[in-house]
Amino acid sequence: YEDIILLPSLISLLNEAGTSDMSDAEFRNYIGKLTGGVYATMDIMSVKPTGWDDDSKVVPGVNMLTLLFIRGKCTIEKISDLFAVFEKVLLDINLDDSQDILRNALKSNLSSKKSSVASRGHSFANRRIRGRYSVRNFIDEKMYGVSSLESYATVLEAVNSDWEIFVLRLKKLREAILNGSRNGMILNLTGDRDVLDAIMVKAEDFLVNSLPVDLGHPAPPTPDFRLVDHPWIAPAKEDMLQSNPVRDEGIVVSTQVAYVAEGGRLYDVEETVSASVSVVSHYLTTGYMWDVIRAKNGAYGAYSQFSSNDGIATLFTYRDPNPPEDTLDAFHAAADNVLQDASSSLTRDDNAAITTAIIGTIGGLDGSALSAKEAGWVALIRYLRGESALCRQRWREEVLKSSVDDFVDFAQRLKSWKTPSIAIVASQSAFNEMERDLSLFKAQ
Repeated sequence: YEDIILLPSLISLLNEAGTSDMSDAEFRNYIGKLTGGVYATMDIMSVKPTGWDDDSKVVPGVNMLTLLFIRGKCTIEKISDLFAVFEKVLLDINLDDSQDILRNALKSNLSSKKSSVASRGHSFANRRIRGRYSVRNFIDEKMYGVSSLESYATVLEAVNSDWEIFVLRLKKLREAILNGSRNGMILNLTGDRDVLDAIMVKAEDFLVNSLPVDLGHPAPPTPDFRLVDHPWIAPAKEDMLQSNPVRDEGIVVSTQVAYVAEGGRLYDVEETVSASVSVVSHYLTTGYMWDVIRAKNGAYGAYSQFSSNDGIATLFTYRDPNPPEDTLDAFHAAADNVLQDASSSLTRDDNAAITTAIIGTIGGLDGSALSAKEAGWVALIRYLRGESALCRQRWREEVLKSSVDDFVDFAQRLKSWKTPSIAIVASQSAFNEMERDLSLFKAQ
């Protein structure tokens, strides 16, 4: 767990460094000539505990997968070349001679991250709040949220001070990934039936002969993380209590506007969540949040977000010119507004407002038609998370059946949400004018 802050550095080098026989520029050109692109990504995803495939419950947050993905695309005649590139990315990236590449990447990422906190503070405030209530969310915030500013600075110092020690840590990290059991690996292929049939022999050859089996040290079977806690959970819980407890917090940046967020738990772990919650959250964003906070008070954006996965709801604004206290007062009036609408406008014209909210929610679920690449990726993620087709169909049906009673239930939960907390991205002067006691984090 202590080395998870190194994972973004490893991913950067897999995407930017050269190999044992090619420089970084030569390897990028090599990839471009043979494929439609190859890149590495990482994901930390919650998975449903065994037996929950068809249920819409708040997950405990201790069952999760930490995955390295190598993704790429090519024409059918180049499939062997694509697999050869995969092999080089996994096994042959030259870490030893990549100090300058990584140093430049870290400096660029650190600068970009600081700029993003000032320009997209709503996403950082939202992520910061969610990281206080779920271990998985905490790890996500540590790696990608405002906490990552400290991580990038720490890693950059280590790169500059002792590269030999640092690269040794990277090699051990890569070895730990490659030395994992085969039952922790998966190859996902997307194409039409003729293409898949034609490449299957080459795919099997890649799996059998190109990937390392054990690097000389047979690995124990990968645990079924739908049955057991991920090994990062225990140390992350301790880290979470110390570095991001449930508290009101201000994130100091240089900006003339504010990004105000408040959130808390609406549903407890293992509690069943109705899909109607997504309808009410959509209604809140397009109704009260838009009319009062955006149109009337002048914020560029105002949103309600609820995650059925962790049971956490957040309200947040984008480029908000108002004093943060005024926006928080507006948040606190949201539940009463929904209750008022439930006894008036929501029941008019044969529940037309509810129907409109349902249509908007279904549009968000369906989105636009997926490309082949997107369809294959979505199918893989659903498989890994343990999301069944039956569960998705039930969710859709519950959306369509949403009623005024569901709006009342949501509003009542929002009025009494559990251990709510605040995260505000604003200037130091804005915080000086607030009477509220906030823990300040300087992100400048």
